[in-house]
Amino acid sequence: MVTILSCVLLGSCTSATLSAAPTQPVAPTPAQDCASTTTDQAVCMPPSAVNLAALPLGTGKISTAPVVGSEWRCRAPDGTQRVTTPPWVDTKTGTWDLETKAAVKGDVRYKKEFTATQVGDTEVLSGNGLPARAGVFPVKPSDPAYRYNPDPTAVFAHNFKVTVPYDPTANASPSCENGIVGVADDGIPILDAFDADGNDAAGVETQDRCHGHPNDMVGYHFHSLSPCLLSKAELRDHTTVQVGWALDGFGIYVEYAGGKLVTDADLDGCHGRTSTVPWHGKNVDIYHYDMTFEFPYVVGCFAGTPTAQITGLPY
Repeated sequence: MVTILSCVLLGSCTSATLSAAPTQPVAPTPAQDCASTTTDQAVCMPPSAVNLAALPLGTGKISTAPVVGSEWRCRAPDGTQRVTTPPWVDTKTGTWDLETKAAVKGDVRYKKEFTATQVGDTEVLSGNGLPARAGVFPVKPSDPAYRYNPDPTAVFAHNFKVTVPYDPTANASPSCENGIVGVADDGIPILDAFDADGNDAAGVETQDRCHGHPNDMVGYHFHSLSPCLLSKAELRDHTTVQVGWALDGFGIYVEYAGGKLVTDADLDGCHGRTSTVPWHGKNVDIYHYDMTFEFPYVVGCFAGTPTAQITGLPY
């Protein structure tokens, strides 16, 4: 571990721990991670300066350029999926409550397969799309979460391969995203912040205790920060860690500032920033994306060029 000490003029010093990571990030096993509960999705999540009981609802926040707190989609969601407003969403205030959000019951274990391999000047991400653990899908009618927009799809295996730059570079101008924004270091696809109709997926849809769920297009996936990407030790020590790759090759991180998860106010319109993070086994000052509790949660647009070398996933 490396501790970075940061002091501001006439102020106090704060510290953050960076992982002395191997050259490739490694997701924790189910024995090492810490899932949320079925009645409180804030359990086992990083400390935050934002109010987790009143998170801004991102429904309809589609932009045509990089905008903090919005998603720059190449095309607007155009599905016909009707949703029920769950009790943890307050449409009058435009907020939702992570601390009372229901989650799908169950803790099913799967034989996950995933590798991240440097091949020349590329990083090859390949796997079978299975999570190490997940709730019971399709959601059973006896599960209280069944009342709130459950996805009827089962978790299924599907081989995929995504090839991104090993050392990505930012373009002069960012570009829009098209639904899938990255791959987590446990081999799970990361989708943008919307459901098929432009609703805030993290706020409105029902997910499991790892904050994931399946659909029939990409299988099991995330829309936002999953506690199952973090080990109990990383949560305890507030360790900044890489938890995935965006499709342009830049890393996706859980990053702390002053002992708390960074917020959208710390980030640019693509939901990223340049700071010192672990990258290829060293602590490097580099551009990257950050997972936060605020919409759009992971990637708002691409700073680099998203890869076209994708098989096994629709893009």
